[in-house]
Amino acid sequence: MTEDLIRRLIAAGLSKQQASSVTAETLVNLFMPDDGKMLIREAKGQVDEMRQLVNNLRKEYAELKRKIEGLSDTLLAISEAQKEHGVITDEKARNVVALYAALLTMGEKAGADAEDAVRNAGYVVYAYLGGQARRDITYTQEFEK
Repeated sequence: MTEDLIRRLIAAGLSKQQASSVTAETLVNLFMPDDGKMLIREAKGQVDEMRQLVNNLRKEYAELKRKIEGLSDTLLAISEAQKEHGVITDEKARNVVALYAALLTMGEKAGADAEDAVRNAGYVVYAYLGGQARRDITYTQEFEK
């Protein structure tokens, strides 16, 4: 029952406890026409749907907020590094930074441990830049000749 209906019952002579009781609610429902009951059920259904929608939107908002804050931290770190060390002008260096960030993001989405994701991304970047993995491939190819 709504607060307005409870106030009307109090104005009609019931106490606040009586007007708020299950008995009063049962009597209201008993004397209410069937189409009024149907409208109340429909309104309750719509309210439940809206509550679910709001809960889903809150979850999406929290996830987006987390992603934006993570991206913001990354961008701030890049900005500070550029102020301290200068802007990256080398195209390969930019590709390496983008590759590293993409690998970390993929690791995070896959649910990898943060320490493992950093180590693995570092190894891939090292290999991309011509590290040990490249030498192994080069040495193997030379021995096969």
